[in-house]
Amino acid sequence: MNIQETIGALHNMYLPTNRYNTYGDVLLKMNINGIRGLSTVINFDFPITVITGKNGSGKSTIAQLALCCYQYKRPGETHRNPEDYYTLGNFFIRSNLDPHPYADDAYLSYTYATSSEADNSGQLSLDGFNSEGDCPARTRIIKKGSTKWRGYSERPNRKCIYFGMGFFVPHHEMGSRIYLDPTTKIRNKRGFSSEAKKTAAQILGTTYQSLEVATIENQSKRAQMGFASRFNATYSENHMGCGEGRLIRMVDALESAPERSLVVIEEPETALHQDAQHQLACYFLDVCKRKRHQLIITTHSPSIIEVMPMEARKKIERTDTATTVENNPTIAEIVAHLSDGHHKTLLIYVEDRFSEQLLIEIIRKYADEFSQAISIAAVGNKDDVAKAVDYTNHHLRLHAIGIRDEEKTAEPTKRIFAYPSNQAPESEVFMDSGVTRFFLERYKINLSEFLGAIDDHHNYPDRIARRCNLKEDAVILQGIQAYLDNQNPERFYPLLNSIKSQCP
Repeated sequence: MNIQETIGALHNMYLPTNRYNTYGDVLLKMNINGIRGLSTVINFDFPITVITGKNGSGKSTIAQLALCCYQYKRPGETHRNPEDYYTLGNFFIRSNLDPHPYADDAYLSYTYATSSEADNSGQLSLDGFNSEGDCPARTRIIKKGSTKWRGYSERPNRKCIYFGMGFFVPHHEMGSRIYLDPTTKIRNKRGFSSEAKKTAAQILGTTYQSLEVATIENQSKRAQMGFASRFNATYSENHMGCGEGRLIRMVDALESAPERSLVVIEEPETALHQDAQHQLACYFLDVCKRKRHQLIITTHSPSIIEVMPMEARKKIERTDTATTVENNPTIAEIVAHLSDGHHKTLLIYVEDRFSEQLLIEIIRKYADEFSQAISIAAVGNKDDVAKAVDYTNHHLRLHAIGIRDEEKTAEPTKRIFAYPSNQAPESEVFMDSGVTRFFLERYKINLSEFLGAIDDHHNYPDRIARRCNLKEDAVILQGIQAYLDNQNPERFYPLLNSIKSQCP
């Protein structure tokens, strides 16, 4: 499978003019207020949405609420079976243990795609979710009443499937009699489809003679169980590892589900090695294209996130005052956020210590979200920058770029960029009018005259430090900060965009 071609096809299928015809009543937006302490708005800008964030940020709450936006009646049935769909009561239960899982004014407002023809079930609204055009959409609300939630009957009909964390617990660890009792009987065994069998084998990097699922019975209890045959042995999920057993069942469910289903999966990377996580993410794209499912996934896995296009990524942050949803985060931002800066995803080489501090302050002032994602190192001169970038990328297999001092020395095709000036950074900074004004007011030194007597710009910080009775680091920091305060931020946007474009 060509990942970029698949992503391109999904983009086209999700265009506002194609969205309803391709995905049906696909979920486009949720506005959440006061449920499990969460109040936020999230848009679904791609048929797959990957939600990441630290523990407790609200990922699961958002994912579970998405399931509550639909009801479902099987084809041919006259009544809806409550076991076939979800309500808030499935996830947000008021009890003695949790007396206040939602606020008194709690509600869930949701918007979904619809045909361009209004019907008697409600008023049609046109919500523009894409600059390329408007997507016909309808907005509904589930709101807390005095005794129960109101608005369930207006939900559109759509099959929803949920793989929560409990799904990934191996059967033999559940301790349930039905899974462990030797008298349990097997009924109605069926083989996986060829697509499901091939996919499971590819993700796990193995081969199977067969994959099957069956109903198992023990007295009045029933459950589903997977079976596999490989290496001339047949075994049930009781003898599978956590990753294998749950992976094959999840693939089977996705392949067997009705087209245009909503599938919510919590942390699918559970118990899978990194290549399997990557292969699973590729499969999500493929099944979304073939079966026209909408997938909402919570994850902490960079291996899964990096496969997805930017539009599919959402980063959740929760503070004492608000929950924010960041759209289109880079992998660098995500890894830095989740690791609290302990893991760097981009190395940036600069020429010297002054350039290093200049870049640190530019990023801190104009793009602080990158400050924990990058590592900056001074390596010498412009030739040393090129050598360091080449060696790191081609021999160490790490992501690295270079930033040289002068704009004319940039080589973007070699991942080497430059500051927006053709002066040495020391001259650019200390001869700036804002910096000159700052040092005159603070230290009574006229830099325009003082620096004129110094031949080498590399000596500017040391000479100014001695003149003002300061540490050299303090001169560099104060000078750079005064310089940036006197600049138009737009001047640095091309450089920052170049850095962002190189983040993995």
